[in-house]
Amino acid sequence: MSKEKFLLVSLQEDQAKKLAQVISNETCRQILDYLADKDATESQIAKDLNIPLSTVHYNIQQLVKGNLVVSEEYHYSQKGKEVAHYKLANKYIIIAPQ
Repeated sequence: MSKEKFLLVSLQEDQAKKLAQVISNETCRQILDYLADKDATESQIAKDLNIPLSTVHYNIQQLVKGNLVVSEEYHYSQKGKEVAHYKLANKYIIIAPQ
């Protein structure tokens, strides 16, 4: 987990707009709720939530860019491909006017 416990966002930054878009996205919220209980790979999330893998991949990338989800662990698949494990970033989000 990241050592920073807070994510400070100014309303005047583009990051605030991106964060609002991510949080307002229904699929992102489903993934966040899912990751609140356990760490998972994109394939696990897609299977358990019955969401297409491509949709999960896109939304996970948005959550990572928004600093809401992190990937600190991975394993290699049988085909030798690196498979990331995702979990919540566990940060307080503070949105300030400036």
